[in-house]
Amino acid sequence: MQPTNRNMNIWQLMCFSALSAPLAMVGFAVVSFVPTFYAIDMGIGLGLVGMIFMFGRFFDVFTDPLIGALSDQTRGKWGPRLPWMVVAFPGVILFAWLLLTPPQNVGPVYLFCVISGYLLFVTAFDVPYSSIGLEISPHVHERSVLAGTKAVFQIIGALGASAVPILVGVGMQASLATLATIFLVSFPAALALFLLWSPRHIGASRGARTTAWASWRNCLKQSAFRRLMFVFFTVQAANAMTVGLLVLFVRHVLQAPEMVGQMFLMLLLATALFVPLWVLLSKRIGKRHTWALAVLSCTAILLASYSIGANDVMLMRTICLGLGACMTCDAIMPTSILADIVAQDERRAGHPRAASYLALKNAASKMAFVAPMGIAFPVLGLFGFDQAGAGSSEHLGVLLFFFAGLPCVLRLAVAGFLLRKSGDFTIHAHSA
Repeated sequence: MQPTNRNMNIWQLMCFSALSAPLAMVGFAVVSFVPTFYAIDMGIGLGLVGMIFMFGRFFDVFTDPLIGALSDQTRGKWGPRLPWMVVAFPGVILFAWLLLTPPQNVGPVYLFCVISGYLLFVTAFDVPYSSIGLEISPHVHERSVLAGTKAVFQIIGALGASAVPILVGVGMQASLATLATIFLVSFPAALALFLLWSPRHIGASRGARTTAWASWRNCLKQSAFRRLMFVFFTVQAANAMTVGLLVLFVRHVLQAPEMVGQMFLMLLLATALFVPLWVLLSKRIGKRHTWALAVLSCTAILLASYSIGANDVMLMRTICLGLGACMTCDAIMPTSILADIVAQDERRAGHPRAASYLALKNAASKMAFVAPMGIAFPVLGLFGFDQAGAGSSEHLGVLLFFFAGLPCVLRLAVAGFLLRKSGDFTIHAHSA
């Protein structure tokens, strides 16, 4: 019988989750601002930047599972997670600084090196850290609470990233430099809170070491995990296209480039406000049906993008609020469902597997990032979006297809899968 009492108090939840804020702040900038900044402001070009980011994500597909498996196999006084976090910490700071504060006239080689280093060290830090979140509670609903709390801090970080261009009131280069300075202060402070007051995980007892390949195979043979990965990857690809192209959409469809920061702010404010709703709803109707409801709602809202014209600011604000409200569920539900899968599997296996599961999930998430970087950006580059001109209906139609049309198709496919019985995420005896 699963215990139902809470395992962590509010202070512990906050100290554990606080690390998510600075990581999300830089991560949000990397997804939303950095590609366009290097492509247009630094003059590298959308197609080349898209290929560089695409390679970085492909690189992550291999490093994430490897680091996850190695973390699961790590033995020592400080457990399997903290050594990785401590070693990766200075690398995260160094490469985040280099990525956000480039010298003048840098080229594609610089971008390739710093984005590769940043992604590698963030993976080495975040996979072990997030794995603790999967292991730390034995309670089904508390896993949703923990995922929701972590999501709130991620939203705080992303809100900070989106607010800086508005508050600083200068160009993107100065805004990114400001974000780098904030990260340099907040990241060490958050790590100190984590080390001092976050509870240690209560994972499965130690078993014999296995190879990385065996760890991945054990995870992937679970049909519940494979179903989760299908849904998660598809939704993430849809979200990546919409969020990754929001800057271009506001500039060329709304024709209000000065509103970019405000639109991101609206999206993220809604994301923060709706966290409690999805957590409470998942307790009442279940995690799978809650996620399906959010996916369908997001589809309906996104279709309204086809009604946007020049200076339709109020409608665009409404769309961003709706997208943010729904996308927060896309962050909370898969993490909470994965924690349930990990808990079931670790009880049966008798040794940790959280990092291997999480790393495979992260690999899927990063592969989804290829959608805007490796597909949409190069196609848009062919249509002249490297320059300021995107005035023809043909150009805008291509942008709308990648921003809203294709994401809606993907979301409808996911909703249908979630609402079928085959969308269940329970590990059954025969899948062990």
